[in-house]
Amino acid sequence: MKRWGILIILIACGLLTGCDMSHETDSPSDSKGVMTKNQVLTLASNHPLTTLDTDKLTQFGRLNNTIEGLYQSNGDSTPKLALAKSVKVNAARTTYTFTLWKDSYWSNGDVITAPDFVFSWRRALSPKTKAPESDLFDGIKNARQILDGKLPATQLGISAPSKFKLVLHLEHPMAELPQKLAYPLFGPQNQRIAKKYGKRYATKPRYQVYAGPFMVTSKNSTANHWHMVPNPHYWDRQHVYLSRINVETYKSVDAAWDAYDSGKLDEMRLIGKSDMKYYEKKADYTARPYSKMVLLNYRQNGRDATINRLLQQKVARLAISHAINRRALLKQAYGNTSLTAQGVVPAGLSRGLKGTADFAAAQPNQKTLAYQPKVAKREWQTALKRAHADHVTLTLSYLDGTNSGMAAKTIRHQLEAQLPGLSLTLKRREQTINTRMAPVNTDLSLTTQRAQYADPLAILSLFTSNNTANIGHWSSATYDRLIDTASNAPTFNNQRWRTLLDAEGVLMKDQGVTPLIQPASTYLVNSRLNGVLYNTVGTQSNFKSAYFVK
Repeated sequence: MKRWGILIILIACGLLTGCDMSHETDSPSDSKGVMTKNQVLTLASNHPLTTLDTDKLTQFGRLNNTIEGLYQSNGDSTPKLALAKSVKVNAARTTYTFTLWKDSYWSNGDVITAPDFVFSWRRALSPKTKAPESDLFDGIKNARQILDGKLPATQLGISAPSKFKLVLHLEHPMAELPQKLAYPLFGPQNQRIAKKYGKRYATKPRYQVYAGPFMVTSKNSTANHWHMVPNPHYWDRQHVYLSRINVETYKSVDAAWDAYDSGKLDEMRLIGKSDMKYYEKKADYTARPYSKMVLLNYRQNGRDATINRLLQQKVARLAISHAINRRALLKQAYGNTSLTAQGVVPAGLSRGLKGTADFAAAQPNQKTLAYQPKVAKREWQTALKRAHADHVTLTLSYLDGTNSGMAAKTIRHQLEAQLPGLSLTLKRREQTINTRMAPVNTDLSLTTQRAQYADPLAILSLFTSNNTANIGHWSSATYDRLIDTASNAPTFNNQRWRTLLDAEGVLMKDQGVTPLIQPASTYLVNSRLNGVLYNTVGTQSNFKSAYFVK
């Protein structure tokens, strides 16, 4: 069946009960007359390919191009239907009934069916799988009880009454549901293939199949050197122009530089501040906004009672926040393309209903992030006195690589200079891939959190009392209640907006976590590469319709 229809904006449609949302093929004007004969793209990766199992990934990276779900991101934070032909929502907005296209196929030719989604989602919540991002299923009927071990995964509120009909039951209305479902974790998995290969499933390319525009080829692919080729059975194959995507893992930045300079690499990530300053006026330089935030986390229940008494105080956390000069930190460690934090929600992630207000700019307690060294000293002295201490030595951990090392050194210098009686010891953390965030073993820790869907809730929900991303275990009953209220909102209305702002106000006023910098993603990109869709949330780069011009 040929796919056709009118694309309906999901937010507008969300105001109606039982609306039918039609899918329209994204058909950019073909530019084959200006395309080169060689349509091979070579990309870099900073870590090897560890798994092809979507349930076990936290960084989908290039593999995003092999996955497709009920919705797909549209580049402007508005999801559109993909493998779903239409969706109907009940009056209470707690039941979504999806009708799938009958002509969508896995890369091996199998038809993609509703049971493939049921299998995938139940598997993600199964204790045997332990999907590191399984908290994203919160709000779907029984998901929290399953995550807490109180119910089996088979009780998840998803069912397939027929081959192409998928029914989703929610605990409460979720205005953000379409945005969530565009994230790759919610894609299908081929149940027949998973059962056929058992423990070998998705461990190598030959043991996996793909629903997206590309597939990982078995031929000559290794963990450090792998390839994607067009999925021959992809429903929109006519608009996939690249003949191959090579992904190379480079052990050093110098090796990647050499490859880019010699034309063997089409995209180069810029990490160091000096690199950005040198290249920002070059034709192949690009700075892409992305919804992530560098945060300072506090451990409030460590082994040292004195440090616990100190960091459990709101005034101590406020002192640390007020002692950090974020503009100086940005210039020293990240470069001018990044932004200083206005709150924990990144700038540009979400706007008001009329499109006039950015959520980050509207955050009510931005003064808690202001550089106020005199205020910081007074607050710190109060906190030390209450903790019965004259001097404390705190440990600060940072992630090995990227900008974290320089950021940690800058923060140590600033805090020791502004807060009398404080010494900081730096500890480097090793990179971990596709695992839940490790328990905090230092008093302070630098982390980066990203929004997986286009809504403030994507970030704010991470700091509720029971979320695994809340590594400092900050807890506020008021905050939890506000997040629950926003999560139950049926639409993106003004009340929901104000509730989310109130929630961020509680978090910032208490400095349960301290936002620092919203880093930009800066690259050098082959100027002949066109048609790439760059997302600001979720997964970054979609190469479905990418091509090289002459």
